[in-house]
Amino acid sequence: MTTDWTCVMLRHRGGRASRAPRPAVFLDRDGVLIENRDAYVRRRADVALIPGAVDAVCRLGEVRDVVIVTNQAVIGRGLVPAEEILAIHRSVVGELEAAGARIVGSVVCPHEPADRCACRKPEPGMLLAAAQAWGCRPEGGWMVGDALTDVQAGAAAGCRTMLVRTGRGAAHEQDTRRTHPDCVVVPSLPLGLDELLAEPAPGGHGTWTTAFPDTVID
Repeated sequence: MTTDWTCVMLRHRGGRASRAPRPAVFLDRDGVLIENRDAYVRRRADVALIPGAVDAVCRLGEVRDVVIVTNQAVIGRGLVPAEEILAIHRSVVGELEAAGARIVGSVVCPHEPADRCACRKPEPGMLLAAAQAWGCRPEGGWMVGDALTDVQAGAAAGCRTMLVRTGRGAAHEQDTRRTHPDCVVVPSLPLGLDELLAEPAPGGHGTWTTAFPDTVID
């Protein structure tokens, strides 16, 4: 475990030491991969994978650099020790990897909003730290989340953005569409795979062939 940008960085088995960089898909965790909890995910018993998320991550990892970026203010607020939260996170990643998912790494921000850190979304610090440490490419890649702050972080890092309606996404959709009209909105991560796996248009420098402003996939 190492720290950079004041966040916690965990490299996983999908992070190969020598390879050509690929466009990244940055995934929020709570609300995208596992069910969001109003009082935080504090125990392993709080973890429930969202249907279809495991297969979606497996498919993404075949052709993209998958990185999990998650705000965990439960640490900064002193509600649960960092070691316990990181153990829960490793168990989630372990379950994904056991199913065949290739995940480059995870970046965890332990701060609460009042800390005004550079890593907590909506700031792009976690995405930029992953790009610097592991050679992932935000440009031409995606940020997928269930909150406006996820979309803001992705846009600031130069990613295309996708809002899922799972977790808090439905509640954040109106504000997201108003402030980021180019954000793609989908019911869930599995139903956004066609967009995420589309190849960049030739010479498009990150312009994707199936990307349309105000896209909603039902």
